[in-house]
Amino acid sequence: MRSRSNLINFLLLGLFSFFSLNGQNSGIQLLEEVMNNAMNIEDSYYKFNITSENENNLLPLSGELYIKKEKYFIDTEEIDQIFDGDKLYTIIHENEEIIVSSDSNTFFNFTPKQIFNFFKDDFEIEIEESQDFSLNLTASNLIQEDLIYEIIIDSNLLSIKRIDIKNRVNLILSSFLTLSYKYNLSLPSSLFKFDKNKFNDYMLIEN
Repeated sequence: MRSRSNLINFLLLGLFSFFSLNGQNSGIQLLEEVMNNAMNIEDSYYKFNITSENENNLLPLSGELYIKKEKYFIDTEEIDQIFDGDKLYTIIHENEEIIVSSDSNTFFNFTPKQIFNFFKDDFEIEIEESQDFSLNLTASNLIQEDLIYEIIIDSNLLSIKRIDIKNRVNLILSSFLTLSYKYNLSLPSSLFKFDKNKFNDYMLIEN
């Protein structure tokens, strides 16, 4: 499982809002503004799809993401994750294992706060001109100089449309695509609580 987690640690999902800024400092300010704005949404739902040109046994991956403030629930066929605001539960269906850990040890990095923390250091971020209600961010990794993240934002609906991870010759290595999304749904609190009774045959591992 741990080897698998390295495959998609860089695949991210979040909410992006339109903010007319230019330059590297403005790029960081945009991401911080995005995070703050996203936290003001009562709750949200996303359907997503992730693909990769690299061979692995996890991707492509499709699933659903539910967010209520800092709490979240990620539902996929292979792996689920529940963060209840205190503990993170990673449910691996193939191995029938449940790993309990802190939020910093997440398998996915999909929430606005996680996105901001990922990009706030070691990235040079440029904001491109918007076209057809889209706003493009280009984030260059100063450590892994062969990787470039292209983030396409729907500035009208305030939601991410796509993230492409490219190499320096513009070859797409991995892509994230948001298929649908809804806001302020009054999601039940039980959705973000782990219920051990649903997984009686699973082994519980605490880190």
